[in-house]
Amino acid sequence: MDNPLIYIAVIGAILVLAIFLPRWVRRSTDAAGGRAGQRYATTRLTGILDELGTTLVLHTSETTAREIVDGVVLQQPRKFTRFEGGGYGIRFVEPDDALVRLVDHEDGVRMEVESIREYLGVPNTSEFWADLRSGVSTAAADRGIAVSPGRPVHHRRDEATGTWTQG
Repeated sequence: MDNPLIYIAVIGAILVLAIFLPRWVRRSTDAAGGRAGQRYATTRLTGILDELGTTLVLHTSETTAREIVDGVVLQQPRKFTRFEGGGYGIRFVEPDDALVRLVDHEDGVRMEVESIREYLGVPNTSEFWADLRSGVSTAAADRGIAVSPGRPVHHRRDEATGTWTQG
């Protein structure tokens, strides 16, 4: 053990490990964190899109349905906006972050989300959409109008604009 070459080789190996090991550990943990974050975002996005795809059928005429929805929208102007042309907006940041339409249905009128703008990588208006559906259901029940869940709609993301539209 009098040979200094062994000590020099051990010291060299320790220096090489000290240089490269932190980079390798950082890359490995970054990759694992990215994969976990992507799984969480995908799970969260699926739930949000399912909520936004839920529709509501009001078993009444379009005029009566519009009166009911207008009443609910006008009660909460910070969350909802009524647009000319018959649409409604749900506000997260802007008044038209989600666009809601009333469309003809064989049993009356269906209320559905037509398009959604995303912020921070996901649509953020699902809770407000649930509030609007709940408010409309309550207002319709108060007037003796039947309400039922409608056929769900599916939204597709436009990569260029970051918006979700039916399709």
